[in-house]
Amino acid sequence: MARYFSLFLISLLSLNCYATEANSDDDKNEGIRKLLAMDLDQLLEVTIETASGIEETLRDAPAAMVVITEEDIRRRGYSNLTEIFADLPGFDAMQTGSPLPVLGHQRGYRTSFMQRTLLMINGIVDNHLWSHGAQISRQYPISGLKRIEVLYGPTSAVYGPNAFLGIINLITEDGGSLKNGETRVNISTQLGSYQSRGAEASIQGKHGDWRFNLSAKTFRSKEAGLNDLASWGFLTNEQLNNKNTWGAILGLGNEGVKYGEYSDPTKDWGVLGEVRFRDFTLGVIAWDAREGYGAYYAGDRVQPNVYWKHDAQQFYLKHDYQANNKLTVKSQVLYHANRIWGGWVEAIPDWNENKSAYSYVSISDWNSLNHSWLLKQDYDYQFSKELRFTGGLKYEAKTLTKAYDICSYWSGTFCSSGDMGEGQYGQGAGVFHSTDPTAVIMPSTTGSIPEENLAHTRDVGTYLQVLWMQNKWHWLAGVRYDRNSVYGSSINPRLSAIYHWTPETTFKFLYGKAFQEPSPVQLWGGWLGRTGNPNLKPEKAENLELIIMHKQKHWLHDLSLFAAHYKDVIKEEAENAGTRNIWGVEYRGRFNYPNPLFKNAANMTGNLYYTYTKSLSSITYNQTTKTWLDQTSELGDIAPHKINLGIDIPFDQHWHLNWRTNYVSNRILYSRNPLREEGKIAKSFTVSNLTLGYRQKIFDLSFTVKNLFDKEYYFPGGEQADSGDDFFQRSLGFRNSLIPAEKRSFWLNFRATLN
Repeated sequence: MARYFSLFLISLLSLNCYATEANSDDDKNEGIRKLLAMDLDQLLEVTIETASGIEETLRDAPAAMVVITEEDIRRRGYSNLTEIFADLPGFDAMQTGSPLPVLGHQRGYRTSFMQRTLLMINGIVDNHLWSHGAQISRQYPISGLKRIEVLYGPTSAVYGPNAFLGIINLITEDGGSLKNGETRVNISTQLGSYQSRGAEASIQGKHGDWRFNLSAKTFRSKEAGLNDLASWGFLTNEQLNNKNTWGAILGLGNEGVKYGEYSDPTKDWGVLGEVRFRDFTLGVIAWDAREGYGAYYAGDRVQPNVYWKHDAQQFYLKHDYQANNKLTVKSQVLYHANRIWGGWVEAIPDWNENKSAYSYVSISDWNSLNHSWLLKQDYDYQFSKELRFTGGLKYEAKTLTKAYDICSYWSGTFCSSGDMGEGQYGQGAGVFHSTDPTAVIMPSTTGSIPEENLAHTRDVGTYLQVLWMQNKWHWLAGVRYDRNSVYGSSINPRLSAIYHWTPETTFKFLYGKAFQEPSPVQLWGGWLGRTGNPNLKPEKAENLELIIMHKQKHWLHDLSLFAAHYKDVIKEEAENAGTRNIWGVEYRGRFNYPNPLFKNAANMTGNLYYTYTKSLSSITYNQTTKTWLDQTSELGDIAPHKINLGIDIPFDQHWHLNWRTNYVSNRILYSRNPLREEGKIAKSFTVSNLTLGYRQKIFDLSFTVKNLFDKEYYFPGGEQADSGDDFFQRSLGFRNSLIPAEKRSFWLNFRATLN
C-alpha cells in the first residue's frame, strides 16, 4: 500500500507543477469555480432521455427522476456504481458482499435478485438474459459518463418487459461537446483498503464526420476480511476450518488460498464504447465480474473463496435517419451474449441421527450460456409544434439455458459431461462425506450447452405514444403490446398530465402499468433446493403518482406521492404467490447556497432526500409449519424511513469537502427469515462517508473515508435469509439471516483529463 501511495504523490506533484503554470490566469481559475456547482435552473432544465425515450428536460419528464451528473460523481469521490446506490432515495440498498455486491429493493419491493429494475447503458438494456438481474458491481467504467439517470416507477409502455420498478441509465460522453479535431483523454486510478486497486481510461473525440468514445476499467480486491466486518456468528474461521464440517475440502483452495481461510477475491473488468460516423453508430458493451461469496452465506455451509462469475458482450449498430424536418427513424440491430458460471463448495449437515456435526460435501462446477438477437425501429414524428407522435417495433430471438449445467453435484442435476453415477453414498457422483480421507472432484462442465437443455423464445412488441402541449399543460398517452412465445401477451398503458403552474412550480400526474417476465432461471433453472416452474406467469404492476416540483432561490424541491399494486408476485421459490400493495413518499431536494465559510469559494451545494415506504404482502410464512399462508402482513426488509444527506463545501478554487450521511430506520425482517418469528429486527443505522478533494484544471485527487465513525451494522439477508442466529449449532439454511456490513475503510482516487 505504501508503494502505491508514493506513486500517487509523485503523480500529484508532477501534475500540480504543470497545472499551476497552465492555470496562472484568473479567468481560468474562475472557470474552475463556475464548474463546481450546477445552478438549480440548469439542473431543472437538464436534458434527459430515459423517461419517454426522447430528449426532454427534467421539468417536462413524465416520471420521478434523480439525475447524477459527471460533476456529482467527481466531487463525491465515487469510483463505482455500488457507492452511488447507497446515496439514492427510494432504494433499500444492501451491500451483500457476494457475487451480487448490491441488492437494491426499489420503492419497497423486495426481490431475490435485482431483477425488476432495468440497467441500461445509452438506452441499451444490460440486465442478464437468464436471471434478468442487474449486475451492479465494480466492472463498469464511470470516468467516461456524462450523467446517470435514475427513473422511478413502471415504464413498460415504452421499454416493454422488466421496466417494472424503474430504470438506471448510464449516459456516456459522446464527443459531441468537443471542438472539431479535438480529443479528450481521462485516466484515473484507485487505491483502497483490502488491497483494492483499480484503473480506468476513457477517450472521446470529434473529427469531421467521426465521433467516438471508449472507456475501460479493471478492478482487483481481496475485499473485507472477517475483522473488517461486523461480527456474525456464522462467519468465523472456526466454522470455515472445522474438520468435522469440511473434511478433505480443507486441503484444497483457490487463488493461492486454502479453503478454511476466509477469502473473498474480486476480479472485474469492463469496456464501453461507441464510434459514430454521420448517421451510423457502432457500439460495444463488454464486461466480466468475478466475485467471491463474501458474507452472504453461512460459514458452515459455503466456502466463500470460490469465484462466481457473470459476464456480458453486446455489439450493436444504430442508424438515425432524418427523413424530413418532422420525421426521424431510428433503427438498431444488437447481439447480446452472457453467461453465469463458477464454482461452489458446500456442506450439508449429515441428516443421520447424532451426525449433524458432520457433512455431505461437494465441490461443483456450474454453467449457463445465453444469447439473443434484437431488431428495433423507433419513429418520432413532430406533427406540429403542439403535437408529437412516437412509436416503435421490436423483435428479439433468444437462445437460453434451461436447467443449470452442474457437474460434480447431487443427483438429479443436468451435467453436460454426462451421467457420472450415484457415487458411494447414492446421492450423486460429486457428493462425499466429511469423514472421507479424500475429496471427490468429478469432470467439469464442457463449456457448451447441449441442445436438449436449451430453450428458444421469441419476443415481439410495438408501442405508440402521443405527446400534446397545450399552453401550460403537457399531456402524454401511450400503450404497448408485447407477446412472448412462452408466457403469452401483455398490454400496458401509460398516461401523464404535467401542469406548469408557474415558472417555479410544476405538478405531474402519472399512471402506468408494467409487467415483469418470469426469468429463465426460475422457469427452468432448477437445482436441489430450488425447483424450476415452467408455468410461471408474468408479474403485473399498476402505479399511480403525484409529483410536485418547486424551485426557490436556493432550493429545488421534488416531492412524489405514489401507490402501487402488484399481482402474480414471483417469490424466491419460483411461484406466483399473491399480491403486494406499496405506497410511499419520496422527497428529492437539491440546494445551492453562497458559501457561509469561505466567501471567495464556490457555492455550498448538496442534497436532502427522504423516503417513506409502506409495503404489504398478501401472504406470510409460518415458521412452524414451513408453509405460506394467505394472510396480509408487512413484507419485511424495507425500512419505513430513509434519509440521505449530502453537503459539498469548497474551501477555495481547488479544495473541497464532501460529506454524505445515510440513515436507515429499524425494519421488520422478511417473513421467510426465521428471526422474524423471534421478534428480531434489522436495527437502524446511520453511516457517514467523508471525501476531501483537491482539484486543478486537468486533474483531481480525492481521499475518502467510508463509514467514518466505524459503525457496526447489518443488512437483512437475501433470498430466504434462512440461517437463523443460533450460533451454538449448525445453521438452519444457507443464507445468512443478517449480513454484516463493512467497517471503516480508506480510498484514494486520482483522475487526470488531457486535451
